[in-house]
Amino acid sequence: MVKVAVVGGGSLGVKIIGELAYHGHEVRVYDRSPESLDKVRLRIQEDKRLLTEDGVLMSPTFLGEVYYMSRLEDAVKSVDFVFEAVPEDLALKQDLFEWVSQSCKADTVIASNSMNLSIDDIVERAACKERCLVVRFLFPVYCIPEVEIVPGKNTSLQTLEKVRNFLSRMGKVAFFRSGKDPLVLSPEERELKKMEFIRNLQEHKGSLLKIKRNVPNLSDKTLLSKGVDLDSDHEYSTREKDCVVCMDEERNCVLHPCHHICTCTTCGRLLLKRQDACPICRKHIASIFRVFHS
Repeated sequence: MVKVAVVGGGSLGVKIIGELAYHGHEVRVYDRSPESLDKVRLRIQEDKRLLTEDGVLMSPTFLGEVYYMSRLEDAVKSVDFVFEAVPEDLALKQDLFEWVSQSCKADTVIASNSMNLSIDDIVERAACKERCLVVRFLFPVYCIPEVEIVPGKNTSLQTLEKVRNFLSRMGKVAFFRSGKDPLVLSPEERELKKMEFIRNLQEHKGSLLKIKRNVPNLSDKTLLSKGVDLDSDHEYSTREKDCVVCMDEERNCVLHPCHHICTCTTCGRLLLKRQDACPICRKHIASIFRVFHS
């Protein structure tokens, strides 16, 4: 069991809370409004009922406990992850990250669910920026395995690995945002994903861990099957997915700290060993991070 905090009691926060608790995590919910906390409790109960009726949840109970707190310090002080789900207001998020980073453990990962704001701007006043990043759950949260990751310029490799492992144990798949725009599914695509999830869940008798998870291929232009529509001139188009060093293997290696995906893992390790710079931006390579494509 992992202790997590969700800050924000809006509709997205409710979905994240339920998904985390469903997978057995202890969830601490913070909202400054007691009335909002009461609404969160009721909406989670309603979500359980509707998801059970739809066949998304095989049981109307969650494995993890949910605690509702009106003091931010109490919610975040001893958790392993903090997921921020407040409105898209830069000043609000900056204040929140500054306060949370000073109130939680030194190794707590602090994640924003922002769609369009820069994580580097959000963490401008935060302490320990290396543990901060965007972790964006896609809607409907219960049915979509893909989780969008946007690291900041200071995000550490250890933070990325910690997030990847955490999501993997929930049957989720982390992938890096491709381009500037967030991945957004249409209502038709959401419904298709939901039906596919329910079908797989029924075939595997309710075991989420037995369902095969594929990382969305960010070079593929088929939005319906892969979940993203890229511009034809994007860096990771289908014509430009080969390693820029060997021109043979697929790009599957993130160079840290610049976060460019331009080499295969073998060439990335070679560049790191030789202390060469990133082929794209010529910045120093401190470490590499393997990513997977379907």
